[in-house]
Amino acid sequence: MARRAFLHVGTAKSGTSFLQDLWWQQHDGLRDRGLLLPGSGRRDHFAAAAVVKGMTDVVATFGVRELDAWGRLVDEARAWSGDVLITNEHFSDTPPEAVAAALADLSGAADEVHVVLTARDLGRVLPSAWQQRVKMGARQPYRRFLATVRRGEDDQKFWRYQDVPAILDLWSAGLPPARAHLVVVPAPGALREELWLRTSAVLGLDPAGLETEARRANDSLSLVEAELLRRVNERVPRPRRSPALTRHVKGTFVPQALAGAAPREGFAVPERHHDWIRDRSEQAVAAVRASSYDVVGDPGDLLPALRAEGRTPDQVTEEELLAAARVVLDRLGADPPAPDSLDGALDVVAADLLARFSAG
Repeated sequence: MARRAFLHVGTAKSGTSFLQDLWWQQHDGLRDRGLLLPGSGRRDHFAAAAVVKGMTDVVATFGVRELDAWGRLVDEARAWSGDVLITNEHFSDTPPEAVAAALADLSGAADEVHVVLTARDLGRVLPSAWQQRVKMGARQPYRRFLATVRRGEDDQKFWRYQDVPAILDLWSAGLPPARAHLVVVPAPGALREELWLRTSAVLGLDPAGLETEARRANDSLSLVEAELLRRVNERVPRPRRSPALTRHVKGTFVPQALAGAAPREGFAVPERHHDWIRDRSEQAVAAVRASSYDVVGDPGDLLPALRAEGRTPDQVTEEELLAAARVVLDRLGADPPAPDSLDGALDVVAADLLARFSAG
């Protein structure tokens, strides 16, 4: 039986990929130090989260091994005598009854169950979340995304992944408050490794001698690249959008063909959204400070430093998009040659994606 089981449940866009990259690339070394990541890789933890959460469309594509992912991870935890870490941000958006069942499973596999939540300020999360949605196939323009988040339209799933107090309350039900840990992502300008050091402290892990630089390339997109992908998404017929195509876009097209096709440029948050973002952030910080959870870092770092300068994806020009599209087409080895119009370029990119997926 494990000594402690740590379940890292999110939030999305809070350095989760950075942390997971470091944990998995040092899997064997962490095991030697008494911390087990059960399963064979990140995919097992994603599959476990999908099963626990009930991601119907995704689970429908699973084979027998993936359907049993959660049970296998719990069994491995039960057979381990040290500490265990399971990590995926999709856990954050889980129905209450499924949360209770998951915590009960872990309680039967470890002497102590701990929940870990990492959180980042909304000023940085909002542009990053829109970009992530675009990688998943979203067609919604950036300005519309911000408006729907503000109004909570269409049961806006953004808040199910980003309402820090609500997620903590959900996953800490029945746990001693000291076993619910909130790790605050440092404010802009801090050393990148600080998040790693903070999470290591929660896990009781001595970071001496461990790597603090993830080996996987950062596949974040520039302003122009993200808007180009959104325009490509508009060309993909909805019946062809599938989990497999999404994996291809995220795992192959974005890092190999799209990233670096245009100059790097940060995202601005329009000034008309600043007040509600600050209000919502202040409410979250006040709730955290009034709680009994274990908070690592300064809750004040969840207050956003909003940029007044800069552009939004809606301000990208057709000329910039066409230039980036030509780079992408060249990298794809597209035939026929890159057309002179943006519409033509987007059609070729979308057709190439679908053809490559179908061939694979």
